[in-house]
Amino acid sequence: MSNSPKHIYELGNFRLDTANPGLWRGSELIGIAPKILETLILLVERRGEIVSRDELLEKVWQASFVEEGNINYTISQLRKILGDKNLIQTVPKRGYRFVGNIEVVHTELVETLPETLPEIEVPTRFESNPVSETKSSKSVADNFTNKIRWTVFAGVLIGFLILTVVAFQSGNRNSDNISDENIADEERPEAIEALHIYTRGKMILDDRDAEKREERAIKEFQQAITLDPTLAVAHAGLAEALVLSAISSSNDKSADFYAKAKIAVEKALSLDENLAEVFLTRGLIRRNSEWNWRGSEEDYRRAVELKPNYALAHIRYAQLLSALGRQDEALAEMNAAYLIDPLSEAVLASRFAVLEARGEFAEAISQAEDFLRVNPDSFQANRAYGTFLYHTGNYAKVIEIGEKILEKNPKRKHFAWLSLLASAYWKIGQIEKAEAMLAELEDQSANDTKALYSLAMNYAETDRFDEAIAALEKCFESREERMVWLKVEPRFARLRQLPAFQNIIKKMNL
Repeated sequence: MSNSPKHIYELGNFRLDTANPGLWRGSELIGIAPKILETLILLVERRGEIVSRDELLEKVWQASFVEEGNINYTISQLRKILGDKNLIQTVPKRGYRFVGNIEVVHTELVETLPETLPEIEVPTRFESNPVSETKSSKSVADNFTNKIRWTVFAGVLIGFLILTVVAFQSGNRNSDNISDENIADEERPEAIEALHIYTRGKMILDDRDAEKREERAIKEFQQAITLDPTLAVAHAGLAEALVLSAISSSNDKSADFYAKAKIAVEKALSLDENLAEVFLTRGLIRRNSEWNWRGSEEDYRRAVELKPNYALAHIRYAQLLSALGRQDEALAEMNAAYLIDPLSEAVLASRFAVLEARGEFAEAISQAEDFLRVNPDSFQANRAYGTFLYHTGNYAKVIEIGEKILEKNPKRKHFAWLSLLASAYWKIGQIEKAEAMLAELEDQSANDTKALYSLAMNYAETDRFDEAIAALEKCFESREERMVWLKVEPRFARLRQLPAFQNIIKKMNL
């Protein structure tokens, strides 16, 4: 028989078992998420010592990506479970420590079944089965005892197998089969709460007008993961929020978000390899940060295969095809998205980029005007409308709309509008205003590659070709995500035949 010591800590009314991790109150096993339980064990085992936030992240979450805000949530949940917020003390700028009274109990943990089971007292005579002269009462009793031993052994083995199956099913549930029926009883409360939190995060992320939507959604997804680390859709949601954060950021910050998103994607895929949303997110990572066009297309195709009626899958695939110059295929995918969800603002707005790449400006203007009748304050639609008007030479209208946008949202970074206005003023001969817009855009581009990409357009349109190429080279080095449109961007028409421009296209495998 193999034994190893286990520790049970008595914490007031609670009993914390660290060998077979669990928190008990009397005979009741408390439902507690794995990461929250691990945090409690670490704090209790280090009673009286300060455990830093970095150490908690390293030892409890290890390779998983979570932010420090997730620790706040975990500590808050622990205090609620224990019913006494003073048991875990916050040491400002240093960490946390457990300060409650602890009684340590040492017992023995049986790692393997014993070779012999204890003797079971059995009757020596059975009226219904008389013992013959060749079989004594003792031999019958021994046989009965052996049967009891094997019955107990079989019961233990079957119980172990049942627990193994339950654990396997619980660890491999996904968005298609999450339900009360396949969540183990002791896991159900936190698993259901985790799913509710995930849903809340997804609602925040899907609201394009929500303030700080990516930041808020990330926190929700991290809380869901803390409660149920096996919830694949929560990891998928986290990856999506991180990628959207990368797109809205620039330079090193953007690269950091992409790196963290990759970790979340791989974790989601390890839990469920059939989530269309995960392949969509990985396809976006491969397109924007790696310029891995083939890998991105494979991911988008897989997403469409897994979820053919998912409009966003067709949208993302269409955008990739358009950026690669495969415009007819792109339009077909965009039309597929429209047939699936004709009332979706995302579908309607996403058509603009494809129409621009195809050079269908009159059609694009018509669709933008229809869109703006219903959504007059849509920032994306207004910018698209201004862009199409610029391409058709209606510079006065571009200026009228652009100036109103700048006045209405003075604190927002308007690099796209600054670029359009600088060129529009330049086209109509108002050089002083053009230079003022250009100067502001140059200031923004010093620390923002998205602004730098827009600035390159102005340089290209005003015959400052060397400066345009230099700006694009910097965007290339930073892997600015807008570079994916370099091959089909109409405003780079004057650069298109330059060897330096073609060299960048070649380096991007376009």
